[in-house]
Amino acid sequence: MTSLSLLCSVAIAPANILTVPPCIQLGNQAANGRYSLALVWHTPNNPYTFELKYQQGTSTKTAKLDFKTISPETVEPHRVYSAALTGLKPGDKIQYELRESGSVVYTGTAIAPKSDRQDHTFAVFGDCGTASLVQAQISYQASRTNPDLLVLTGDIVYDNGRVSEYKSEFWPYHTRSDAWPSKGSPLLTQTLTVGIPGNHDILMRDLNRFPDAQAFFYYWHQPLNGPITQVGEPGSTVLTGTPERLAAFQKAAGPNYPRGANFSFDYGNAHWTCLDANPYVDWTNPKLRQWLKDDLAKAAKKTWRFVSYHQPSFHSSTTHQGEKQMRLIQEIFEEGKVDIVFCGHVHNYQRTFPIQMGAKKGATREELVKDDWAVDKQFDGVKNLKPNGVIHIVDGAGGRGLYNVDFNGAPEKWKPFQATYIADHNFSHVTVKGKRLVLKQISRTGTEVDRMTIQK
Repeated sequence: MTSLSLLCSVAIAPANILTVPPCIQLGNQAANGRYSLALVWHTPNNPYTFELKYQQGTSTKTAKLDFKTISPETVEPHRVYSAALTGLKPGDKIQYELRESGSVVYTGTAIAPKSDRQDHTFAVFGDCGTASLVQAQISYQASRTNPDLLVLTGDIVYDNGRVSEYKSEFWPYHTRSDAWPSKGSPLLTQTLTVGIPGNHDILMRDLNRFPDAQAFFYYWHQPLNGPITQVGEPGSTVLTGTPERLAAFQKAAGPNYPRGANFSFDYGNAHWTCLDANPYVDWTNPKLRQWLKDDLAKAAKKTWRFVSYHQPSFHSSTTHQGEKQMRLIQEIFEEGKVDIVFCGHVHNYQRTFPIQMGAKKGATREELVKDDWAVDKQFDGVKNLKPNGVIHIVDGAGGRGLYNVDFNGAPEKWKPFQATYIADHNFSHVTVKGKRLVLKQISRTGTEVDRMTIQK
């Protein structure tokens, strides 16, 4: 192969060879380097001889391949292949060609992770795996913005994080070969995508009830740099089931379980910290807190620091008001100069004023659950562009049924820290240019419904 003239992802193989086409993920950047990517695709459980070559400019390389067999007894056995693309030139286009037994079965393009000096964009939404029209519309509109990075804020599938749910509710809407508002788009095959675990992804831990649960650990190839390294450690998602089912799951998940639930990475001039916010995680645990502090301290030279987890610390909806466990680490966010926290779980869009610890620093759990937080109401994101505090955004409007539509346009029903509340299906699109950030909230019809600018 001397040259690849590829303009877009093109499926060439019969559908029975690639059941899910190559999706762009971070891979284990902790081992492969910041400027690396992973391509992840699925096939039936048959022996294949794959080769993947990728090219930037005139340099052509052959990727290192690996696969795992996924075979819980309630689903058809299949393979998940991954290819590590390493030594990439930041921000440049990658062209790749996947062959099986010498024949081309897929061609595609990707963009290498961007460097600190390069502008970038990203999109955010969650609570999306619903096999619904609105999920297709959000996928379509997000793909039209052509983001460099996509962050999914959890509840990627419903209701129990199963292989069968990914197959019916998720992949068909985000890995199409074309884009239609009524059907979805090729979003995951064209965009570097990060998955955050939600309650519907990994809280169902009984493999006797659902042997194909915990599919998050099969399908997401992400940095293995989190604080939980061993099964059964405090903060890990401890599974139940027969010894045979547990052993089969662990073999197929490999090192992704349990470490893949918490991780961090750099993109452009930003650092992302991604956390498991499910209730079995106790964020008063000294080891977890120290890892979080150290992770943010290492990012001190980054212009932007973002955090993402599923269950939001601050929101106005009546649903999930009792789940405020992540307020325990608000103090660490403020000390680590986090700019924005992106969450899901609550099925709408909400943006807070910049929230400050103030007198709540070191407060008890009982004090932290109260909503009397100090906020910066001078910041409006229009004229006053310098927030004093951490902004929290709920991006849970990716497809699931909406919460508290009656709160739209009714600020008297909102919490005192709330700046914006929109119960409609939408997603965030963020542009980062040096020390300037612009967030636009875009509806399922492509209309801008909110905007915020930050200038450092």
